[in-house]
Amino acid sequence: MTTNCPDLTAKLDTPERNRLMRFTCGVQTAQHQANRALDLAQEGQWLLALEFLNVCSRTVDSLKRVAREVPPTVNGEK
Repeated sequence: MTTNCPDLTAKLDTPERNRLMRFTCGVQTAQHQANRALDLAQEGQWLLALEFLNVCSRTVDSLKRVAREVPPTVNGEK
């Protein structure tokens, strides 16, 4: 992601910054878990791949909870 702002989080208040950082780290974690599942599947280790996908699914569920914490006014919703 590229932006014109050198530090996107610098303009946010502390709770919003923390939420964004948790979300960003969670997305990166889910990506790594999914990539690991793919690696394991390519090696024929399907049960381990399934376990990594289960963990990835829980990580995504956690990300959904973080996203739901955002007040409607921040999202531009009414």
